Amino acid sequence: MLGRLAKRMRLLGIDVFYDSCLNDNEIIRLSLEQDRIILTRDKALSLRPLAINHLLIKSERVGEQLQQVLSSFLIKAVSFTRCSECNEPLVSIAKNEVRDLVPWYVYEKYIVFFQCPQCNRIYWPGTHIKKMELQKLK
Repeated sequence: MLGRLAKRMRLLGIDVFYDSCLNDNEIIRLSLEQDRIILTRDKALSLRPLAINHLLIKSERVGEQLQQVLSSFLIKAVSFTRCSECNEPLVSIAKNEVRDLVPWYVYEKYIVFFQCPQCNRIYWPGTHIKKMELQKLK
C-alpha cells in the first residue's frame, strides 16, 4: 500500500520496515515489539485498539505522503544512509570499484558512491535526491 513511500523514506535515511505480505495482526505485533509507528492508508487498521502508534496517511500521492510524515514527526533525514530496497545501512564504496556496476555516464558524472552490503545495490546522489531534498524543505 505504501511501498513507494517506504522507498522514499529509506532514501532519506529513515529506518523503515516494509513488508506487503504482512496481515494487520502481524503489523500491529511488530509495531508493539519494535516500537515502530504504523503508517497506513487503511482506516480499519488505524482504528484497531492495539494500533495505538500510527499515522493515517491521507494522500494517494507519494510526495504528499512524504510531506505528511515529515511534518508529523521530528525525523532527522540524512540521504544515502539506507538501502531503498532492504533498509540496510549503506557503506561508502570507491569510484573505481563501481566502474562496471553503473552506467558509463553515471560513472563519468558522479564521484561519490554507496553500496548496500545486503543486496549489493549501488547508489549515487542523482537528481532525484535533490528533488526529494527540496520537497523535504517545503
